[in-house]
Amino acid sequence: MDTADPAAPAVGGVAPATPGTPGTPAAPGGPPVPSRAGAGFITSLTGAYFGTWLALLPAAQITLALRVQQIAPDNKAGVLSLVLSAGAVVALLGQNVFGLLSDRTTSRFGMRRPWIAAGAVSGALSLLLLANASSVPVLVVAWALTQLTFNALLAGLNPVVLDQVPSSQIGRVAALVGLTTQLGVAGGAFLVQALLPDLTLALLVPALVCLVGTGVLLKVLPDRRLARADRPPMTWRTLLRAYWVSPRRAPDFAWAWLSRFLVGFGNVTLSSYQTYFLMDRFGYDEDSIGGVVFQALLVNAIGVVLASLVFGALSDRMGRRKPFVLLSAIVLALAHVLATFAPSLGWYLAATALAGIAGGCYLAVDLALVAQVLPSRADTGKDMSVFHLAQVLPQSVAPVVAPVFLALGGGDNYAAFFLAGAVIGLVGAVCTQRIKSVS
Repeated sequence: MDTADPAAPAVGGVAPATPGTPGTPAAPGGPPVPSRAGAGFITSLTGAYFGTWLALLPAAQITLALRVQQIAPDNKAGVLSLVLSAGAVVALLGQNVFGLLSDRTTSRFGMRRPWIAAGAVSGALSLLLLANASSVPVLVVAWALTQLTFNALLAGLNPVVLDQVPSSQIGRVAALVGLTTQLGVAGGAFLVQALLPDLTLALLVPALVCLVGTGVLLKVLPDRRLARADRPPMTWRTLLRAYWVSPRRAPDFAWAWLSRFLVGFGNVTLSSYQTYFLMDRFGYDEDSIGGVVFQALLVNAIGVVLASLVFGALSDRMGRRKPFVLLSAIVLALAHVLATFAPSLGWYLAATALAGIAGGCYLAVDLALVAQVLPSRADTGKDMSVFHLAQVLPQSVAPVVAPVFLALGGGDNYAAFFLAGAVIGLVGAVCTQRIKSVS
């Protein structure tokens, strides 16, 4: 890992922005944002996010499900729910602690670098363990470690946008960062398709890409540094507050959090069980499902990219965010209905295209909206981790409630589960309309 950039500002006695080109003003106790983020930094940040999602998301949506089927073919849905739930709980507990510690890290390498580096390396090792798991208990441990380590990586990565990108650029950078999620899924699905039936390579090659992407970011990141004398004290009360932002003091943040959680739940209902749905509905086997899922994810990613570019530009031009969240939820609900009753793969692919358009519309405004309602830049890492809970919790809650819906009518009732996700996503979009500081 590279040594600390001597030009990186120290927090507490914060280096001022360049004279004549002031950065974004800081909240009380927070450092100023640099006056401009360069193209090289933006490219490396986008690459680091892409590598992270390339390694993590296809593992969650494709290779993990196939690994479960190899180990427990007679109870694959139940075991997958167990593994996903255990991993999500670990992610839920770990992300916020790592975010809090990131805000208090006094390493000479910076505040965010140590967590990005440690998370990427340990994440790759966790995927290696997952690839070699031969029993359900080992599988549970391996996926829990994968979630823990990648959440350490994200705890360092998520605050970088708000640390380094001024408000004049945050919309464009947010759109690029948002696109990396779907591009990572589609790229990972392509690699999985190319590398199957070798699940070990399907897990480790994306992990290698993640290591390269984060390594490049570590070399160019002008990381913030915190002097030991300026580090806030750590108490048990502080640790507990890592999981909390008062809705009374920050109501707009609370509504944004609830909206992200509910819309995220709607997304998870379709994505987490996509592999089994396609195998059971259309009769694909383990050898062919990788290519089918890749088609679905590719169509979805194309929809995300195109919609994000169109709606992101339109949102900036109009100066509005909330109407686009509502539109995205309506389109996502339609996608769920179409997927539920799809009579053929072609109809299902049309549903995933609609879901991609909905996701692109949402991603185009989501991070920009969050930046406007964040309570304090002094606690960026902690507050972003609290907000990240809204993305992690659906992954924990959905597998828990899924068996209830799937069991309706005799079992494997994907229709009930998908339609429930559509309704919940719509409710989440309505929550966004309660935010007062964003139009």
